[in-house]
Amino acid sequence: MDTQEVKTPDEQAETEIIENIQSDGALSEAEQQIIALKDQLLRALAENENTRRRGQKDKEDALKYGVTNLARDIIGVADNLQRVLENKSAASDEVNTNELSKALFSGVDLILKDLTSIFGRHGIQRIEASGQQFDPHSHQAVFEQETDEHTPGAVVQVIQDGYKIHERLLRPAMVAVAKAKVEKAEGAA
Repeated sequence: MDTQEVKTPDEQAETEIIENIQSDGALSEAEQQIIALKDQLLRALAENENTRRRGQKDKEDALKYGVTNLARDIIGVADNLQRVLENKSAASDEVNTNELSKALFSGVDLILKDLTSIFGRHGIQRIEASGQQFDPHSHQAVFEQETDEHTPGAVVQVIQDGYKIHERLLRPAMVAVAKAKVEKAEGAA
């Protein structure tokens, strides 16, 4: 005889039901896993969007308010200039003009030193141009001046100081550049 197991119709139906339940359980487990992964993806996308928005806002704030510390320092300079002007008009009646001029220049000198100190704290440096060779990266030639005293291409006059912040140019120095004198021929009118 065959030792093959023969199932009754009831046993066979029961086996099919068990297999369907197991298969439904696997499908249900896969669906649950898909739902969980979908939820994670949506949360990651939302977090990414929030990070992007925060970054955009931080960038806008940095552009808008990045000079806050410099502005606070410069306000003090403006206050000092205002005081000099107020004291000048009040003192003009009481003090002779010579003493008033000395006091005014002394006050302005102190304000300039204060401003230079503020610039230094914020990495702003004046470009030394006088007597230097012309550098198109930090100088802007306004005109050429004929001279025998300087080598051609040397800065002979600074018309407006230039500045840089750290290593980046803020404003080039406006300068006059030396050029060799042209000898005029004798007898030319």
